[in-house]
Amino acid sequence: MRVTTTQTQRATLVHLQGNLKRLLTTQTQSATGRRFENASDDPAAAADVLRADTRLAAYRQYTRNLDAAIARGSAEDRVLGQMATLIDRASELAIAQASDSANGETREIAKVEVDQLLRNMLSLGNTRFGEGFLFGGTRADQAPLTDTPNGTPPFIADNTTLGDPELEIGDGVTAVPVHNAHQVFRDTDVLTTLRDLSTALADDDPVDIRAAIGRLQEVQTEVQRLTGETGARVNQFEAARNEVAEATLDTRVLRSQVADIDIAEAVANFSQAQTAYQAALSAASRVINLNITDYLR
Repeated sequence: MRVTTTQTQRATLVHLQGNLKRLLTTQTQSATGRRFENASDDPAAAADVLRADTRLAAYRQYTRNLDAAIARGSAEDRVLGQMATLIDRASELAIAQASDSANGETREIAKVEVDQLLRNMLSLGNTRFGEGFLFGGTRADQAPLTDTPNGTPPFIADNTTLGDPELEIGDGVTAVPVHNAHQVFRDTDVLTTLRDLSTALADDDPVDIRAAIGRLQEVQTEVQRLTGETGARVNQFEAARNEVAEATLDTRVLRSQVADIDIAEAVANFSQAQTAYQAALSAASRVINLNITDYLR
């Protein structure tokens, strides 16, 4: 097969351009630390990176949701602790005023304090969290409790079903971060028990005062149960957040292995490409200048 000078020169230019492309690629890798710039450079690796980025975006959302759930659960735990303190004080007052040494005057003084305890309890039920109410459930923009001791039911602003907002904390996994006002303040009977104790003190009725003592003990038991549930939820959320953090780290490592290049490796590749390009330039300068007259002297 006859090979012309033109063919030789064209082939030399093609090889030269290939070396130049490799030089530019390794130079970019050294500068950016990335194996490729465009998906077309390595479609399979680009697909792996896209999948990793999708997972990382999901993990970021799960982390935000878990942080919110932990914050809400911790806030509820504090409120439940304050509720327990108020109930303990109400029990102390009831026990003292149920004794034979108590009289109408002492019971009237105790009633004033019980009324204040009731107002404090209502305030706890309407605790704000962020831009809404902590115990508002799916109606977080509305105060769940109201000062209506003779309402139906008492003290509840809206007795229709109060839903629980759910947060996604994992793939297909949702969780309710806190109890709602109906569960904490209506179902425990804490508000009506304090109201009835106040009424018994006002009526100077030791029988009803003694009845309130037993009811307060039952209320305290329910509050302790809710406290235990809340603590378990917070522990669950914290464990899930740790798992998400570990999964995030693993995914970032895998992504880096596909998308990033070791700097030492990149510099070595660039040095090799530079040497090859310089050698190609030297060879090309000889080949391109050759013609038949060089052999007819």
